[in-house]
Amino acid sequence: MYAVIKAGGKQYRVSAGQKLKVEQIPADIGATITFNEVLAVGSGADVVFGAPLVAGAKVDATVIEHGKGDKVRIFKMRRRKHYRKSQGHRQGYTEVFFSAIYGANGAELAKADAPAVAAAPVAAVAGGKRGKRRDGSDNLELIEGVGPKIAGLLKAAGITTFAALSTTPVDKIQSILDAGGSKFNLAKPETWAEQAALAAKGDWAAFDALTKELVGGVRK
Repeated sequence: MYAVIKAGGKQYRVSAGQKLKVEQIPADIGATITFNEVLAVGSGADVVFGAPLVAGAKVDATVIEHGKGDKVRIFKMRRRKHYRKSQGHRQGYTEVFFSAIYGANGAELAKADAPAVAAAPVAAVAGGKRGKRRDGSDNLELIEGVGPKIAGLLKAAGITTFAALSTTPVDKIQSILDAGGSKFNLAKPETWAEQAALAAKGDWAAFDALTKELVGGVRK
């Protein structure tokens, strides 16, 4: 038994008991959400197709976690124009567990027991992507605009935690970048302290909302 749903402008074939990462949804971890845009539902010869949606059909899911995908690097260059621009973007996602599928008449077609989900964001647990590392440092690469090399420069300058970065003046950060060489000229640290302050407090909801507005650390 499966359903084809529409979420975030994309179509997914899902079944009860399946986990899937979809475009970010504003919902608390552990909350139950419903996907009402069902394009097809059923199995085998009993599949019902919508035109475009199947009236009355829906799929329930439980929010497991929120996060960000791998960073995508965007590089632009114009020949003989002395123009180069580098940007980075990490697309937000929400991982969900599909717990129930309902058919065209609202009847329950398939069900699975939802997993136990902690109320606190999974990413905030120590040892996770947003937790403390074994050496006590923070993952500074979570800051929009900071890549592995820039994180290395900051650590070499003694800035190893979000708290330390949040209190470092922009001109001090800029001097660290300048000392690293011309390849860091395109880095824009104006929002790094603001991002780091939210990360230091563990306010990941506000952090995600802020970084979603940024491209390469700069507001769109």
